[in-house]
Amino acid sequence: MSALSQQQQQGLAAIVDREMSIFKQKQENLTKLRQKQQTLMEQHSENEMVKSELGLLTPNNEVYKKVGPILMKHEVSEAIDTVDKRLEFIKSDQNKVEAQAKALEEEMQKIAQGVKEKQIDMQRQAQQAAQAAAAAAQGEAQV
Repeated sequence: MSALSQQQQQGLAAIVDREMSIFKQKQENLTKLRQKQQTLMEQHSENEMVKSELGLLTPNNEVYKKVGPILMKHEVSEAIDTVDKRLEFIKSDQNKVEAQAKALEEEMQKIAQGVKEKQIDMQRQAQQAAQAAAAAAQGEAQV
């Protein structure tokens, strides 16, 4: 194997290692995003349940909101509005997280494809070097 092809192999190996490190980091970020997504889904579900419970109340019913250590009286319509706004906020966050996850998955796919191509190049170079070495050895044996 020539010094040039060894350098090429080492260079490609270093690039593959770097890209795999980036890929793993993005994979960890994706895991965190999926956990955040799960939390948001739970919050959305809880708030939907609260909204349905509030929907069963009449305007004459009393609703209390915990503010610090105190329970404060809250109008039913105001409580419903608060829950609706919270649901909108959660839905907005869900959309942002989903978009981030999708973009991250696309980046990871590109990195994986690049790594695969570089590994194929490395295998091809190794085969060519082995064939060249075998041909050189065979040529020396005939002389």
